[in-house]
Amino acid sequence: MIREVDINTAHSSMDMDSFEQQLSQRTKLVRVGYASNATGTINDVAEVIKLAHRVGALVFVNAVHYAPHGPIDVKALHCDFLTCSAYKFFAPHMGILYSKQEHLAKLKPYKVKAA
Repeated sequence: MIREVDINTAHSSMDMDSFEQQLSQRTKLVRVGYASNATGTINDVAEVIKLAHRVGALVFVNAVHYAPHGPIDVKALHCDFLTCSAYKFFAPHMGILYSKQEHLAKLKPYKVKAA
């Protein structure tokens, strides 16, 4: 089941109370956008990660709109996965994935080979 979190319209950010209400021991994965390209809002991903980990969920951070504008310390955040796209900071059009080693060890990709 996919659950959605309300938006705090006063700040154009995640409603953290709504987020906490959606979490349970059954939550397996939380996906959060680090920042919005439409409003410029930066979500409190450190708090999202802390709350998600408290219930045993993994956290996937989409940092595509934040990466060109601020430093990202994945170790300080304790995120499980973080992605961005290099073209956002004038590099080739390709995706970047950070993952904790323990998760990569479990990954069984179908194909990872240049054509």
